[in-house]
Amino acid sequence: MQRRTFLSGLALFAALPLAARAEGNYLTIGIYPGTGKADIPTYDFLDAARPFAQALAAQFGREPKLVLFRSIKNTLRSLDKGSLDIYFVPPTVAVSVLDRNYTPVARARDEATGILIRRKGVEIRTVALTEKESWLDVMARYTLKRQKSDAEVFNLKTQEDIALAMERDIAQAGSLRSTLANKLIAQGKYEVWHPLPNTPDFTLMASNKLSPADQDKLGAAAASLRPETVQSLQKTIHSKVTGFVVDKQADYKIIKQALKEANYLK
Repeated sequence: MQRRTFLSGLALFAALPLAARAEGNYLTIGIYPGTGKADIPTYDFLDAARPFAQALAAQFGREPKLVLFRSIKNTLRSLDKGSLDIYFVPPTVAVSVLDRNYTPVARARDEATGILIRRKGVEIRTVALTEKESWLDVMARYTLKRQKSDAEVFNLKTQEDIALAMERDIAQAGSLRSTLANKLIAQGKYEVWHPLPNTPDFTLMASNKLSPADQDKLGAAAASLRPETVQSLQKTIHSKVTGFVVDKQADYKIIKQALKEANYLK
């Protein structure tokens, strides 16, 4: 066990960018896979994400350096410092740094979709949401406000935690991505309460230290990834990723508004 822990730590250390060594030779890429994959073993992450990273770095004749983030807080801290060249992050994280150090160059082809579901035939007293500042948390709060719900809201970590809380009647409703929500609804004990607004999903952000031409290169590279590279990347991300599109005009306004209303963004 100690050897395994040591080796995992060594692998992550090897993935971290060292300024003195990496300058000019590497393209540094940070990925936050979302709460559903935040506990992915380091070796599994590096193995699955490496083809994606290599395809992007190849546009500049560089080698990739991958960094795995395991929380939104740590990802935002790194983004604020502007320490990496590229980030691949959930939309709520991307919005937090729009108009600052980073620019979106491509997004996952599939939109983010989710549903607030409820137990059938019960009064809704509490609503379970995922990690604070996650897409399911932010968009559920936005929706509940517009539906004038007076139910108590609390946060857990993952969608699986929410499903368990509803099963045990700790929560009578919860915010889930559409895939899991529809699976639970099919069991017959749950029903749609409120659909969440569709928005852009995982987004590739490039540092503004890169030229517009280089940012365009990254977007084009992401949009032309081989299917097997996308399938490998999917193993590291909790949301559906079937490919990328270049969409610099993607509408993140509703996410930004939702973040502000939840007091996550000033």
